[in-house]
Amino acid sequence: MDQMTATDSRVEIAGVLVLLQASFSLVAGLSAIPFGIVEPGFRVLSVVTILVAAMMFWLARNLRRGRRWAWRWLVLAEVLSLTVTALLALLPIGTIRGPVPVLVNLVIPWAVLVLLASGSSRSAGPRPGPADPA
Repeated sequence: MDQMTATDSRVEIAGVLVLLQASFSLVAGLSAIPFGIVEPGFRVLSVVTILVAAMMFWLARNLRRGRRWAWRWLVLAEVLSLTVTALLALLPIGTIRGPVPVLVNLVIPWAVLVLLASGSSRSAGPRPGPADPA
């Protein structure tokens, strides 16, 4: 049976966290659809949120398949998510109140970034191979 390396397990955990994050986004987008009946702006927001969730599902799938470009796009998406969350936290509208917004908007993206950064630093160097007999 094949054993997973530390890098492989970090990528797997990051992929599961991205799937969890995408699931939360999908639920948020679907729950905004009924409000779109009254307010047209919510229709746009719900469609954009559902598209972002679909993108996150797709990136998580490609990350677990070992695609290097998916790793780069996920890092970009998580940094963008943390930046927008930080900007919204500065506004006096109360966007981060309670444990759920903190978990979904801060902890999960930060954990994915840490897992991807720690996994990439180990895989970037040369891998030990068989000794050269010459």
